[in-house]
Amino acid sequence: MNNKKKFLAALILLTWIGALLHGQAAVGKIFGNVKNEDGDYLSGVTVTATHLGTNAVTTAVTEKKGMFRFLALDPGLYQISFDMEGYQSLVQAGIHMYTDQTVRLRIKLKKKEEEIK
Repeated sequence: MNNKKKFLAALILLTWIGALLHGQAAVGKIFGNVKNEDGDYLSGVTVTATHLGTNAVTTAVTEKKGMFRFLALDPGLYQISFDMEGYQSLVQAGIHMYTDQTVRLRIKLKKKEEEIK
């Protein structure tokens, strides 16, 4: 191959690699499950991820087996809250999310104590 063809091939390759790298998202993931004190999975729990630097809020709801997922969170410091009727709310603060990091949480919610009237 002559120098012009080599240069052109290298240029095309670098352009292609650049496009691939540009398409890669710099995000992290948080997933896990929520159970009650008896170890039963809880579906219908509202899970809220708040980015403490930007106040951006992302919400998920647990599925049948108590599973929740946040698949594209920007890097930064997060607070994750768990809320469900009949249960005490729970907040996990200080979760540091880095690029390409995956965090797994296993959460247990306590039932609310009945109020005596």
